[in-house]
Amino acid sequence: MTAILMGLFFLLIIMGAPIAFALGTAAIVAIFNSDFQMVTFTHKMVNGVNSFSMIAVPLYIIAGNLCGETGLAKRLVRFSTALVGHIPGGSGLVNVLASMFFGGISGSAVADTAAIGGLMIPSMVEEGYDAEYAAGITVASSTIGVLIPPSIPQCIYGLCAGVSIGALFIGGLLPGIMVGVTQMIVAYFISKKRGYPCSPRASFREICVAFKESCLALVLPLIILLGCGLGIATASEVGVVAVLYALFLGVFIYKEYKISQLPKLLIRSAVTTSVALLIVGVATVVAWIINMEQIPALLVHFFSETLDNGILVILLINLFLFLVGCVMDLVPAMILFAPILLPVVQAYGIDPIQFGCILTINLGIGLTTPPVGNCLFIGSGIAKVDIFRLFRAALPFVACNALTLVVTCAWKPLTMFLPSLLGYVK
Repeated sequence: MTAILMGLFFLLIIMGAPIAFALGTAAIVAIFNSDFQMVTFTHKMVNGVNSFSMIAVPLYIIAGNLCGETGLAKRLVRFSTALVGHIPGGSGLVNVLASMFFGGISGSAVADTAAIGGLMIPSMVEEGYDAEYAAGITVASSTIGVLIPPSIPQCIYGLCAGVSIGALFIGGLLPGIMVGVTQMIVAYFISKKRGYPCSPRASFREICVAFKESCLALVLPLIILLGCGLGIATASEVGVVAVLYALFLGVFIYKEYKISQLPKLLIRSAVTTSVALLIVGVATVVAWIINMEQIPALLVHFFSETLDNGILVILLINLFLFLVGCVMDLVPAMILFAPILLPVVQAYGIDPIQFGCILTINLGIGLTTPPVGNCLFIGSGIAKVDIFRLFRAALPFVACNALTLVVTCAWKPLTMFLPSLLGYVK
C-alpha cells in the first residue's frame, strides 16, 4: 500500500499537481487498494485538523497579517535602522534584524518575506543595493521566522510528534538567533566588499525615539515567548492574545488601521488557513497509512542492522530532508516524515525537541530553493528579479542556515539548554 501511495504521489508531483491534491489522490488510491473502507480517508483527515492546538495555526496567520497592515512591521524596521543602519551595508543588517523581530510575531517565513520584503526591498534598491541582493537577503532571513517563536511549523511538528509546543518554541530560540547573527556578519562583509551604502549613525535620542515608537510592538514577541515558554498558556491561547494585541495597537494606539478593514484581512487569512489545513488533513491520512505499514519500525531495524555510525545516519537523513524540501513545502513534509524519522533518530540519541529544530531548519532551507520555494517566488515578485539570479544572491545567507543546521545536529545544548533550564527536559 505504501509503495502505491508514494509512487503515485511523486508521479503527480512531477506532473505538476498541487501538493494537497497529490497527497489526497495518492491516499485515496492506496486505501482503495487495501482492506480499509473509504470512509477511513474522511475520518482520518478530519481528525488530523480537529485539535485544540491546531487553532494556533490560523491565529498566528491572522497575527502576522495584522502586523503587516497595522504599522507594527514598519516600526520594527525603523527601530532596527536606528540600531544597526550605520554599519556598512546597514540596510541588509536592518533587513535581518527586522526579520528576527517580525519572526517573533508571525511564525511564518512567507509572511515575513511579504511584510519585510514589501518594505525593505524597494527602499534598498533606491539606496543603491542590487535588486537581487536585496531580495536574496530578505528571502534567506525570512526563514528565521520558522525558528524564533512562535513557529507554525513547530506547532505542526509538536502535534505530529507529541512534543510540547512550548518546549519546541524555547528550543528554536538559540538556533534562530544564530542564523540571524551569522547572516548579519555575512551581510557586513559582502557590503564592505561591494561598497554598499549605510545610513547616518543615529543619536542616542533618535534610538530612544525609535524604541519608544516600537516598544509596544516588541512586547508582542515577549508575550508569546513567555506565555508559551513558561507554560503560562498554550500556543493557541497565546495566539488569541497576539491577535487581540496587534489589533488593539493598530486601531487604538497607532491609529493606522480601521475595524472596517478587518473582514478583508480575515477572509485572506481564512484562505491561507484553509490551504494549510487541507494539506495538514490529507498529509495526516498519508502519515497514518505509512505508520500502519510499520515503515518507522522497518527503518529503525534497517539502520540498526546496516549502520552503527550515528553521525552517518544523521547525515543521510539530513540529505534526504534537503532533497524533500526542494520539491515539497515545509508543512506537508513535516507531517509526512516527522513520524517516520523520529523513531530512527531517537535510536541514535537525538531528542525529539532537538530533532524538531533540525527538521525546521532543514526544511526551512527549502523555502529559499527552486523549484518550489515559496519565499523565493514572493521575493522574486517583489524585486522583479529572475528566481535563479535571486537564488544565487541568497546562497551566502542560506549557507548560514546550513551552518546552524550542522551545529544543531552536532551540539545538543544549542537546542536543549533552554528547555532543560525551564524544566521541559528532566
